[in-house]
Amino acid sequence: MPESLDPALDGAGAVFLIWTAPPQTSAAVVERLAAHVRRVVFLSSPHQTPHPFFQQPNPMAVLHADIERLIAATGLESTIIRPGMFASNSLAWWVPAIRAGEVLRWPYGAAETAPVDDRDVAAVAARTLHQDGYAGGDYVLTGPESLTQAAQVDVIGDALGRRIAFEEMTPDEFRSLSEGTAPSSVVDMLLAAWSAAVGQPAYITTAVADILGTAPRTFRQWAADHAAAFTESSEGS
Repeated sequence: MPESLDPALDGAGAVFLIWTAPPQTSAAVVERLAAHVRRVVFLSSPHQTPHPFFQQPNPMAVLHADIERLIAATGLESTIIRPGMFASNSLAWWVPAIRAGEVLRWPYGAAETAPVDDRDVAAVAARTLHQDGYAGGDYVLTGPESLTQAAQVDVIGDALGRRIAFEEMTPDEFRSLSEGTAPSSVVDMLLAAWSAAVGQPAYITTAVADILGTAPRTFRQWAADHAAAFTESSEGS
């Protein structure tokens, strides 16, 4: 319920907004934010970015755009941060096969993305939330390099000290395997985005470095720091 936010908002000056609630409550929530705080940092998506990967039909992007319009209409000071593909998606997608030592089967191995380290996204959110000078800012956050999905698997293999065999899966196989684990609209969005990204260098920005004053972490750094998550010994931890 939107009114449940009141105790948390009382006395707050700024809010970091990550939308996970039902879409129909967004207007009431933004109205409540505007009544309590002067600034909001919103974790959105790069739906305005002129790159084929980000221009596919995406229900989450539609919701993000609606919330951005609501925020703008209130007159709140706002900063929009738009992470591209998260490096940590690899954990959700690839850990089971890699832990089991199996061939990693995945669609569109040639699709290029620029995975951004979650820690860099968190640092940007903290900086723009706590420091002045970012009101009105709109930042697409990416990693520093364009890598195919197959190359990302190779990087993880390097971090583990072994080769991970990669095999192309058809989109229909991916749809079948994803049944019951993800909404079909999300699966269709991912497949369309990856299909559009084949043969296209990923969209890369300098926003992380511009805001933090340090280079964004590479996918190789991310993989080295998370190698334990891909090994059998981390089961049950």
